[in-house]
Amino acid sequence: MQQKYFNRFEIKYQLSMIQKDKIMRHIQPFMQLDSHVKNNHHYEVRSVYFDSPFKRSFLEKRDGIKTRIKLRIRYYPDAQTSDDELVFIELKKKINENVSKTRVLAPFKDAFKIIDNSTPEAKNFYEKASKEDKSNLEEVWYLYNRYHLEPVCVVCYYREPYMDKLENRFRITFDTEIMVRDHHFDLHDGTGDKYVVPLNICVMEVKFSSFIPNWAIKILQRNNVIQQKTSKFASGLARINAFSLV
Repeated sequence: MQQKYFNRFEIKYQLSMIQKDKIMRHIQPFMQLDSHVKNNHHYEVRSVYFDSPFKRSFLEKRDGIKTRIKLRIRYYPDAQTSDDELVFIELKKKINENVSKTRVLAPFKDAFKIIDNSTPEAKNFYEKASKEDKSNLEEVWYLYNRYHLEPVCVVCYYREPYMDKLENRFRITFDTEIMVRDHHFDLHDGTGDKYVVPLNICVMEVKFSSFIPNWAIKILQRNNVIQQKTSKFASGLARINAFSLV
């Protein structure tokens, strides 16, 4: 989970648990669990999402704006190996189905202060950062100040990730128990107030850098899955605040 830059295509589907189990059986000859998974075939993901006071990111998603960017802090509780907990400060950029992510690894305890470039913690972190991280932090700070960003929700879920056995450029992930809350932004808390999708629904993401292998296309077709765009951030805010996504 240490990779700091991604550029790939992502296609999302909502599956019943029966569909999920069938697809998982079909992909077994071709895929293996991500090496970052330690126990129980999954790991937990917790993220704080930021938006402007006027919900700019939410409205861009609702209105179908093709080019979007979001700021979040992402925490992987299962990946922590010492008392010095770490998070990623991430910018996720999307152009149609193409997704790029840049992220900076930062101390858990200082993450919110680092996002605000007026704090001593941010200045101290910047001075010690690599050239790449400095560039990413400058973009974070520009967006933070330009749009007066503030934390608006926490999204928590379990992810079961699979990788192509032959090359790492093709991934399929299954996300379940997706919960959201719009208060108490401490990522040590993995609970939510509402489910983003029903408990019997799984969000499957197909991720690839250039193409989907033929065997994967056949499995998707055989199981009659239909692409369904699902933003955990936007759908979560809609669930919490009764906003409409249409």
